[in-house]
Amino acid sequence: METARLIEAQDVEVDAHGEIKLLSGVAKERRISIEDEEMRHGRKSKSQRFDGYKRHILRDLDNGLVRAVGVTRANVPEASVTDAIATDLKYQKVNLVELHIDRAYLSSSLVQNRDDQLTIYCKAWQVKNGKRFTKTAFILDWDNQTICCPNQVTVPFSVGGKVQFPKNICATCPFRERCTTSKTGRSVSIHPDEPLFRELQQRQLSLVGRAKLRERVAVEHSLSHIGRWQGDQARYVGSRKNLFDLRRTAVVHNLHVLAKIFTHTTEQSATSS
Repeated sequence: METARLIEAQDVEVDAHGEIKLLSGVAKERRISIEDEEMRHGRKSKSQRFDGYKRHILRDLDNGLVRAVGVTRANVPEASVTDAIATDLKYQKVNLVELHIDRAYLSSSLVQNRDDQLTIYCKAWQVKNGKRFTKTAFILDWDNQTICCPNQVTVPFSVGGKVQFPKNICATCPFRERCTTSKTGRSVSIHPDEPLFRELQQRQLSLVGRAKLRERVAVEHSLSHIGRWQGDQARYVGSRKNLFDLRRTAVVHNLHVLAKIFTHTTEQSATSS
């Protein structure tokens, strides 16, 4: 009965006249299943919705094996799964040297708490500002904490803050029409992860950098294989049992990978002899 009341309360309300009406919008943490209390609505985009859980994998790009997996509710950020994945890697005594990820994982603990030995490979966010100068046209000096505009005007900045260039200088700037229409002068926001964003943007400019980004395609292939074997519907109730099911499917995937490696090694040995 408690479950029935909860589902009723998130969909309908009783007005001042005692009439029952459907609620406008979607309730936060809306329960979508009577049997499974953990299932939630999720979205890949504004127009594409899915229900249930998200599956995540961490694939070793060197040998093709899936090292760790995770399951989260459909409505939670992808980055939330990385704590569990980091725990699995710790048990395996694995140290990451490169991490090829989707942008949804940029706020994860694996990225935020990384050391200098870990290189992040991820498609950079596209910087837009219409026909005017984007943020990338401004040079950031991290040692001196200053930012220089295209007109060579330098002002100090703080990470996570907003830089405001002097309005009197912007008013007479020869690049004003290409920079800003603001009467108070050009402003630039410095994201807390700005150094990483700049690194990702610079990497995309080179052929080698773009080739490294394409290596992540192999992860999508593994996700596709696992999805084909596991299916798109949760087989069990609750995230714990569905995590077990994902781990079991990942083991099957790894057995296929090992079989290919063994076959390739055997063929090479036969050719050599």
